[in-house]
Amino acid sequence: MKKLFFFDIDGTLIECEKGIYEIPENTKKALDKLKRNGNDVFLATGRCKGFILDEVMKYPFSGYVTCNGAYVEYNENVIYKKIVPVEAIKKTHELCVQRNMAYYFESNDKIYVLNKDNPRHIEFKNKWGMKDEIIIDEYDINSVETYIGMIVVNSEDDIEIMLETLSPYFHIQRHQVGLSFDLTLKGESKAKGIEKLVESIQLNMNSTIAFGDGKNDIEMLKAVGLGIAMGNAHDETKNVADYITDKVDKDGIVKALKHFSFI
Repeated sequence: MKKLFFFDIDGTLIECEKGIYEIPENTKKALDKLKRNGNDVFLATGRCKGFILDEVMKYPFSGYVTCNGAYVEYNENVIYKKIVPVEAIKKTHELCVQRNMAYYFESNDKIYVLNKDNPRHIEFKNKWGMKDEIIIDEYDINSVETYIGMIVVNSEDDIEIMLETLSPYFHIQRHQVGLSFDLTLKGESKAKGIEKLVESIQLNMNSTIAFGDGKNDIEMLKAVGLGIAMGNAHDETKNVADYITDKVDKDGIVKALKHFSFI
């Protein structure tokens, strides 16, 4: 029976912290084998499509669960999207103006920011491979369509007020490293995005396998038929996984696919 494989990007397919900005060749070959066997291969990421590194986008994925599940594509058709309310963007904007912090609101192919010249922004976008041509800092908040946000605070002292201000709108998850956070709309998740996709192609969740490492992968690994955590995964993510494989730079994906005889 056809299987649907979902792969997180950061810490799963690549590892920016270790200078791995493209999918390792062994992993690409394994994905090719999955497809030749009649399966579909998807990305499942917190990034919007325009924020996915070119080296990753070169691979011919079957579809994309992006923005932590709030924007889903299959065979170039939009399956599902959930738009961030204007009020939530305004509250984030006001907070970041007051405390000189950086924010990002992502559409499919654009990222809206407060200030392109903010040093915190420049450091963040360079570290994670955010392309300059998709970054916009002059826009009308009332007219943009976005599906997820991120925020970068200046210090631990900013976290409490950030959570107090934005928690009514977002499920806020800290990234594995640094002072950055995903602002995922309440009720949205990679798990929900996958469920919407599976429903649209009339399969069931028993046919799904997912790989991840971060806290934003927890719901996904719990929801799919087989959830696999990377060796470098957060402890909370490992705790919900059905299986723990090796790290990104140790062919973790390939090893797990062989372990379960998928390739």
